[in-house]
Amino acid sequence: MIYGKQDSFILINGYYHPSLYLFFQYITFLGDGLIYIPIALYCAVYNRKYLVAVIAGIIICTILTQFLKNVVFSNELRPISLEAKKIIIHKIDGLTIHREHSFPSGHTSTAFSMALLLAAIMKRKYWCIILPLIAFMVGYSRVYLSQHFVTDVFAGMTIGIITAYLSLLIYFSYLKRGEQKKKELTS
Repeated sequence: MIYGKQDSFILINGYYHPSLYLFFQYITFLGDGLIYIPIALYCAVYNRKYLVAVIAGIIICTILTQFLKNVVFSNELRPISLEAKKIIIHKIDGLTIHREHSFPSGHTSTAFSMALLLAAIMKRKYWCIILPLIAFMVGYSRVYLSQHFVTDVFAGMTIGIITAYLSLLIYFSYLKRGEQKKKELTS
């Protein structure tokens, strides 16, 4: 962030290697909106009470990200626009690079919201390290693959954190109401 929008992008995008492209090309899919499907299915099959948190996360993250991306910052250009300034951008052959709707990064907000939410509600502590690390790699991949600026990714991280927090508030409120109903039925 201290380098600014353009220079921070050039710094990350400039360190390229074919094997890293392959890795980041696939890790970026963990921030795609389609990742909601296996997470929701997992919760529906193995622990339905988590489904409330996941659905809240999907709704909150989608509304926040899409409102900012398509209404507030609809004219924000993506890094491919730097080519007009004769700046070299490393791209993968066959990878579609979009031109508009850069801010914030939807992949990053999706990855962080689900990673933090799942890390908070899952029982095993190692997920508290692994899932946010994966989300960070998704965000990094967005810059590495010339899809977003670092500022876009940072905003996506912020949305993900806010989404996870709000979803957990809804989840714990849901659990509390369930406990109150049980007490009322037994009384």
